[in-house]
Amino acid sequence: MSAERGLSPPPPRAGFGARLLGGSLQGGLWGVWLGCGPLILFLGAPARMPIYLYGQVDTRLETPQAKLLTILVILLGLVPALATMIGSRLRPAQALPFVAIATMILFTITLSLLGTHDKADVVKPLLGLYVFGLVVLLASAETRDEAFLHNLLIGYAAMHALAAVTALIDGNFLYGRFMGRLGPNYWGSVCAYGLLAATVARHRPTFLAIAAIDIVTLLAAQNRTAMLALIVGGLLLMLLRYLRAGQEGRLWMWLMAMAGSVALLFAMPTLLSKVFMVDDPRRGLDSGGTGRAGAWKEAWALVEQHPLLGVGYRHHEQYITAASSAHQAYLATAADMGVIGLLVFLLFLFAGLGTAIYKAIVHRSKGYAALAALLLGYAVQGLAEQRAINFANSISLMMIIAVAMATRFSLPPSPLRPRIAAHA
Repeated sequence: MSAERGLSPPPPRAGFGARLLGGSLQGGLWGVWLGCGPLILFLGAPARMPIYLYGQVDTRLETPQAKLLTILVILLGLVPALATMIGSRLRPAQALPFVAIATMILFTITLSLLGTHDKADVVKPLLGLYVFGLVVLLASAETRDEAFLHNLLIGYAAMHALAAVTALIDGNFLYGRFMGRLGPNYWGSVCAYGLLAATVARHRPTFLAIAAIDIVTLLAAQNRTAMLALIVGGLLLMLLRYLRAGQEGRLWMWLMAMAGSVALLFAMPTLLSKVFMVDDPRRGLDSGGTGRAGAWKEAWALVEQHPLLGVGYRHHEQYITAASSAHQAYLATAADMGVIGLLVFLLFLFAGLGTAIYKAIVHRSKGYAALAALLLGYAVQGLAEQRAINFANSISLMMIIAVAMATRFSLPPSPLRPRIAAHA
């Protein structure tokens, strides 16, 4: 029988590699890579010891072993990248918006480093080029967005929860505060963003298990900026959920909001005192941002002295004596790369946030809603922590991927190539 008698040719069969490495599995691999960083770094770090502001210098993450582990984590990104190359059609046009943003970031970083005269600085833009290359490959893959984002975010959240459990079992506490070898602020951020990512979970037990681990760790770490990131990200998720809900769902959300407001009113004194510690003499409202105020002044002085291009990407820490860094993402970026770098960072962050919110509303997507919550939490936490452009930790890498996935073009599916049928 001839294939020319009006019968459409059968769809092409996916190759073995494509079937084995489908979009869902690829998303999981990317998530596991992003989330494995805290666990690997924890296993290679010594127990946290008392560090004093003007005393012993904390070099736990600057040892040769720690640097090698960081390089290992970054190189492991080749595994999900290879899976994506094998299992997906690549459509580079999808990633054009992110390519434009990444190019501006790399150009600004390179420009800021021209006057530093440090040969080691050449590694920084090269590392950025490598990471952006991986992310552009990811954003170019033709995938079913919701399934891909679900597995990416669940893999990320699950690995963060596993790392938190391992660190809790290790029991590195200092003066009653969870240190987990890598520091309380680090673990607070790991768990806050892991919990926001876990909101895409389709199975309630999965979400509740991850949430329980993250909340316990976050409270033990006493990282209030991460708590704030979690709160604002959670509020955005509730707003987007409200917009997706029908009339009955919105009514129930109003009732729950009113009940929650009453409970919050009664719990507020305890929360402010015991959780946010606003009346603590060392960490409360009168503590100058827990010592950050001095660092903010020094960072602002650097901006005034080097307003256009800054002192060089990741160089401002050398000029800060009141703390280990500026402890403020926007001041740190301006001090490192000047006003130009700050504008590029704001474009990067809020272009991703805006498009993620838009896609969450238009597509009624939990995946894009979670990306928006992550980016909003990151933007808010940056007001008191140095959370900006970084190519070597799982939190910042997640934000880079969130921006890439949010800003990529939604192209129509590429047509299937018909198989040429042989004549009988």
